Amino acid sequence: MLNKASGEALETLAVLREANCRSEITDALSGYVVSMIEEIATLAPDSDLLQDISAQKESTDRVSAVPGGFNNDRALKKAQIHIQHAEKLCIEMAQAGKLSVSRAKQFQQDLYWLHVSVFVEAHIQQGNYYLDRDDKLLAMSHYKHAKAMIARANVPQKQKQDYIDTIRELLNRARPSSAMAAGNLAASLEELTAKEKKEEQS
Repeated sequence: MLNKASGEALETLAVLREANCRSEITDALSGYVVSMIEEIATLAPDSDLLQDISAQKESTDRVSAVPGGFNNDRALKKAQIHIQHAEKLCIEMAQAGKLSVSRAKQFQQDLYWLHVSVFVEAHIQQGNYYLDRDDKLLAMSHYKHAKAMIARANVPQKQKQDYIDTIRELLNRARPSSAMAAGNLAASLEELTAKEKKEEQS
């Protein structure tokens, strides 16, 4: 039981570090895992299990943020599962007296925002990918998804503002340029004029 719980907590910790989660949260989770490992050491001091989980802990401690690491559906699903698991671990820590209830609630709010941010950034990256390839319609589709997620996010407006500004700028870049629009308008007017002339002549 402890083996499974500590292994899952370490996987979650690795994902949080990849997602550049606040160090206050990862430090608290790391401390919680250490307490589990100490319990395993007391119950089975010379076991392979202890060696395996200690090696996994060392490996997890070396994980660092991976910008753009969650850029496909599989990676996003993995992030979603582990961020939600981290929220449950915060409740566990509070119940075990390792975290105050107020800090556990704050951590849950921070993890909720991390979850939103991971998905928004993935859509922005995908949008940028298509914009670089001049596929403006697909780019706009991803930017609009990101915009909708930010709009729905249950956090203060101030917290959202940087994303709102970034997405607005990207949407403007992805829209057909005003010169093109003017060109299309001019072409349409010419076509209409030609049509009218033709009708007059007939």
